[in-house]
Amino acid sequence: MKPFAAPLFHAAVLGVLLTPSVSLAARHAAPAEEIEHLLVSIEQSGCTFLRNGTEHSAAEARAHIERKYAHVRDRVKTAEEWIEHAAARSSLSGRPYRVRCSSTEMSSADWLRAELEKFRSE
Repeated sequence: MKPFAAPLFHAAVLGVLLTPSVSLAARHAAPAEEIEHLLVSIEQSGCTFLRNGTEHSAAEARAHIERKYAHVRDRVKTAEEWIEHAAARSSLSGRPYRVRCSSTEMSSADWLRAELEKFRSE
């Protein structure tokens, strides 16, 4: 190999090694985009949302969570923090929110985390 070719070879190898990590980083949506996706997912889910023992429609759940988000927006930097601070439990009672889709019921936090993972993997 010629003396000047070695640095070019190393630069090419380094570029190939770094490219996948750059590509993966570029695929992640911004937190605001992820949160908006989750809000739309709530509204379009057709599920029943349970808050402090009362059933609410998907549209009501979205509106409620958006109001809560407005109060914590300054403290929320990630979609996971948004779930924790705005969409997981009642601020008044501390009781977890629940989601019922068909015959399956789970915590809203688990439901939203699963939706977030699905969104990120697409």
